[in-house]
Amino acid sequence: MAVFEALELTDPRRVGRYRIVARLGAGGMGQVYLARSPGGRPVAVKTVRPDLAREGDFRRRFAREVAAARRVNGSFTAGVVDADPDGSPPWLATVYVPGVSLGEAIAGQGSWPVRPVLALGAGLAEALEAIHAVGIVHRDLKPSNVLLAADGPRVIDFGISVASEASALTHTGMTIGTPGFMSPEQLTGNPVGPASDVFALGTVLAYTATGVGPFGTGTPHALHYRAVHEPPNLAPLPPELREIVAACLAKDPDRRPTIAHLLDRLTPADGPEDGGGETAATLLLSEPGWMPDQVARLVQAHTTTSLPRTPPAPPDTTPTPLPSTPPPAIPGPDPATPAPAPPPPPAEPPRTAEQHHPIPPTPPRPAPASPLPAAGQLDLVPLLHGPSPNPRGPISRRALLGLAGILTAGAGLASWNILADNSPEPPWKFPTGDAVYSSPAVADEVVYVVGSDDKLYAVDTATGKERWIFATNGVVDLSPAVADGVVYVVGSTDGILYAVDASTGKERWTFATRRTIFVSPTVADGVVYVVGISSDNGGELYAVDASTGKKRWTFAAVLYASPAVTDGVVYIASGYDDLYAVDATTGKKRWTFAISGVVDSSPAVADGVVYVGSSGDDGGLYAVDATTGRKRWTFAANVYSSPAVADGVVYFSSSSNDGKLYAVDTAAGKKRWTFDLGAVTYDASAATSSPAVADGVVYVGSKDGNLYAVDAATGKKRWAFATSGRVYSSPAVADGVVYFGSTDGDLYAVRT
Repeated sequence: MAVFEALELTDPRRVGRYRIVARLGAGGMGQVYLARSPGGRPVAVKTVRPDLAREGDFRRRFAREVAAARRVNGSFTAGVVDADPDGSPPWLATVYVPGVSLGEAIAGQGSWPVRPVLALGAGLAEALEAIHAVGIVHRDLKPSNVLLAADGPRVIDFGISVASEASALTHTGMTIGTPGFMSPEQLTGNPVGPASDVFALGTVLAYTATGVGPFGTGTPHALHYRAVHEPPNLAPLPPELREIVAACLAKDPDRRPTIAHLLDRLTPADGPEDGGGETAATLLLSEPGWMPDQVARLVQAHTTTSLPRTPPAPPDTTPTPLPSTPPPAIPGPDPATPAPAPPPPPAEPPRTAEQHHPIPPTPPRPAPASPLPAAGQLDLVPLLHGPSPNPRGPISRRALLGLAGILTAGAGLASWNILADNSPEPPWKFPTGDAVYSSPAVADEVVYVVGSDDKLYAVDTATGKERWIFATNGVVDLSPAVADGVVYVVGSTDGILYAVDASTGKERWTFATRRTIFVSPTVADGVVYVVGISSDNGGELYAVDASTGKKRWTFAAVLYASPAVTDGVVYIASGYDDLYAVDATTGKKRWTFAISGVVDSSPAVADGVVYVGSSGDDGGLYAVDATTGRKRWTFAANVYSSPAVADGVVYFSSSSNDGKLYAVDTAAGKKRWTFDLGAVTYDASAATSSPAVADGVVYVGSKDGNLYAVDAATGKKRWAFATSGRVYSSPAVADGVVYFGSTDGDLYAVRT
């Protein structure tokens, strides 16, 4: 069943760190796309129309709305997971809900009976409660902004909702909303608050129960006039709904019920008519049959539709520059003086579609790469003056600042690190052909890395020369794992675990999970662990024999991070609420520890303690006894990265607006020091990678394009190495060299 639109040639193929897969639709603010995160997780990315993006007031309001919307954490909302208010143009990414909109359901299947409408109303009211709790007024609640999932509705489109304190930034005459679902105060220019969303909720319930809005049909002007001056037509409503909807549609905002009062009305305390212990609404929302049967079948058909694969890049239409005539040779005493650099190609033609940047932090657009030799020609190339000849786009402002300090090509020398004081000189860099978001793995003098071109590369650590390349049938952009002469890598879209011979690059075996794989594999004690997620958010941890590729056991949970394995126990965190200890031999749960916040990073285990972090307003770093599952301490923080532990200290990057690397004492759970990782954009952290620790130094990447080396004892910077992209890749350290990738498309090897 086709529910996606194919991309057009003008559509972007990447927005921030997200791969654009298909079109989902368009709204008043811009185009909406289905996209995949670097780990393969589907998200909905909305780009802002260029005409709106040019408005300074809109950008300021949008930035404030995004900062507020990221704090929304409701069961019936599709929350913002990433955004770049500074993008060109701005954009945001939300949780992808594989269902249909309420508008589609009503148009195709007709109006609903009263009990499903009550259930829907309870879910929408609870969603608005979560939205209002962080100071947001949605302002455009309507059937197309309500998605239907098997376990309840989801309210979407916070991108054009308005933070109440920012409403003054709205242009005079600029109306946000949809005719027939807008409150009188929206239409008359009076102050807009949560009561406006209550009015919209009443119109949505009336529409769901009758198939027509309470102010009828007609031109926008007619609908606006009726909403302000005429009573709604509630005669077609069932008696059980009429009083509730009438209260919501009061012309005076002060006479409308609050959300809390609505929840009481929609879920009466005395339970349903059949005398059961649950209310009519909660009974339906807690069971598969909360929607009418025909709508449930429609939702199921959409939910089980396979997501489209990432399409190939469109053909390159950039004109090829004509060869220039070289200038005549200038005689001189040194015949080895290099010739002047060739002129850059013509500027890339303007694009009509948006191109854009991330939440837990907000990853930016991949910065363009500097000129590179072909694979296998890895001697350092001096950077040249002038615009970048990179066909992927104009050089970044940060890179231009860097070029200002580089010696001329005629001098025969160039520095890669003019932005970093006391930086090391890199032994080599290896071009993968596309942005590198994955973390490298190093073993037996070979470094393995996955590029965004869906290939696994094996690179010689001494020379930076390519040894081999392995390609799969699915999207591969997750970090590899290596052990005992075998490299393990997963295809995100095809759900396959591949075992690749480390010497030859040939496939040894494959294991099909029949699920989407969002996280990197882990290998320990002859077993490979991989997590698969299904479209209904069900998930399983698979334990696969590393020698044969045969399944040993599975453990069911909703998981979004790789496990840690120590002493015969697998420690893995749920995406939402729990840390599990699972017996590595049997796959049986040993204990569970409850976590507040959202967990999308891996735990670390050291000296009998498991360390795991969570993000969100109630996020923190937890220290849990590995044997008993009892909490030792909690350190309040908005944890973005996986922790790293060494010498009695646990290190992690924060995803809050402080943008720091933290060092916390493992014994007491007290902060030792913090290190600023660079500029923070709104509430997006500068931190982008998980830290690695070696020989008293902590290495961590940042969205400012630097890899930082920080003294583990003092928290002082030792050096910073600058790339021409963003460093989301977590570093790997081996034999005095740190390996990491950048969105400029390179794998770097830097001496420590």
